[in-house]
Amino acid sequence: MKNKGRKTLSLKAQAVSELISAMIMIVLFIGKMYENIFHSRALHNIINYGAPFIIIAISAVFVIAVKFRYQPNDELSRELMLKATDIAVRVELGTALLVGIIMHLHGNHRHFEYYSIEGSDVCIFAVFLCGVFLAAKNIAFLWLDRTPKAEEEE
Repeated sequence: MKNKGRKTLSLKAQAVSELISAMIMIVLFIGKMYENIFHSRALHNIINYGAPFIIIAISAVFVIAVKFRYQPNDELSRELMLKATDIAVRVELGTALLVGIIMHLHGNHRHFEYYSIEGSDVCIFAVFLCGVFLAAKNIAFLWLDRTPKAEEEE
């Protein structure tokens, strides 16, 4: 079989790798919103200077997917992942509400009768929400899966 030579990637390592990709998504959203608000070329500069790092990150994800196999979920990890997903959905909805309020206030602050939202804004906002969901889910999973200090000392 092909899978016999592959190493197993732990659930914590999986969560950390997903968290890193989620942070990249969030940084792209911040760059795009900075560009919209201050009319700068921040996202353009991030992509130009960060393209090698993005290519390296994509390559690393591909290598991890090919070289490692994922550890199968046991009952405890499945339960923790469900709790983490519940927390992540709540964080994502709260974040979407907060960003919507900020965009509304920013549009009113600039005294525009109609605050225009372009298609690229909607796409980058969808990427941002995916990033927030993945980041919140993995942070919550890592937090729930930690070993308490009392058990570490024994």
